[in-house]
Amino acid sequence: MEVAITKMSENGQVVIPSEIRKDAGITPSTKFIVFNEAGNIMLKQISKEALRQDLLLIQKIRQSEDQIKKGKLIKADASMSNEEIDDLLMA
Repeated sequence: MEVAITKMSENGQVVIPSEIRKDAGITPSTKFIVFNEAGNIMLKQISKEALRQDLLLIQKIRQSEDQIKKGKLIKADASMSNEEIDDLLMA
């Protein structure tokens, strides 16, 4: 993991240091989603495929939360694959 220090300009711009950009493979056209979690600002590189996967994950989490609220319980075993667990949750 690469670590560097940067600062925000008067215009609200933050430069991602070159060693971080190189390590992450960030190019000038890279797009990001910006999150604020309790004052911690996070950037996540986005692509159409990554965004699609994130949206599907959010949908699965919401469905699971709805099932929990309805009292539906599903037991998963630690030896199960992620796909097997997903199948259980989506059944």
